[in-house]
Amino acid sequence: MSAAPSWFEWALQQARHSHFTHASGTRVHYVSWNAEDTHKPGLLFAHGYLGHSHWWDFIAPFFTERFRVHAFDFSGMGESAYRAAYRSDSFVSDFSAVLNAASIAPAIVVGHSFGGSRLLQTCATFPELIRHALVLDSFYALPGDALPVIERRPAPRPYPDVASGMKHFRLIPGQKCEPWLMDHLASTSLRQTETGWTWRFDPALRHTQTVESDEGLLGRIAVPVTYVHAEMSTVVSADRANRIVDAIPTAQNLITMPGAHHHLMLDQPLALVDQLRKLLEPLS
Repeated sequence: MSAAPSWFEWALQQARHSHFTHASGTRVHYVSWNAEDTHKPGLLFAHGYLGHSHWWDFIAPFFTERFRVHAFDFSGMGESAYRAAYRSDSFVSDFSAVLNAASIAPAIVVGHSFGGSRLLQTCATFPELIRHALVLDSFYALPGDALPVIERRPAPRPYPDVASGMKHFRLIPGQKCEPWLMDHLASTSLRQTETGWTWRFDPALRHTQTVESDEGLLGRIAVPVTYVHAEMSTVVSADRANRIVDAIPTAQNLITMPGAHHHLMLDQPLALVDQLRKLLEPLS
């Protein structure tokens, strides 16, 4: 296995601090890299479905020079608490709680996949909290789409140790990922329980509809939105990405990252950093 590059090791060495707040009665975990830099504008990163804030460990630290940088775990994921039931607005509530607790609103927010879709909802619901939304390869249902059928799957059984769990870690959808990066995601996706090691997400989320179906929501967005499409994505086609951008009155021209797959921070991490820097430069 090849060794992790120096830039990756540097990013993981940057101090990351945990915080907690509550969203609609549920404890929500968020992290900061430089919360003390209150003179800098706020920047928040939101992860994808069944992910967690560690997906940004090797991306977020590159932006602390100009921004006060945070990331968070959606309820039911990472170190955030489970909910009795999950609705679309549950995750909008998470956004609102973290942005207010971190005192960074109105903030620039970067959301990937599920996180980007929930970010669009937050833009329409709490526009005063968002200064600019950067949406990374996020699916959104458009007029005429049928909602996907939710597959009922049993909860995964606990693993006897971390190594066993890491062997079963998979990306959905699957794509190329360097072993050292895959190991980081796999190890941070597990937690120890009384019965063994299990994934850091509520099994009930597997039975929750994750596709937003409010057809008029995109047209109600009034805050600036930049949509970044991964050229090789199997989640969002180029046609859908263009239609999403066309439906948002405040959206800028579609940006496409050549050769990138859906998890663009995994197959092109430094290219994503460069792209985000270009987009964020006029906002710092």
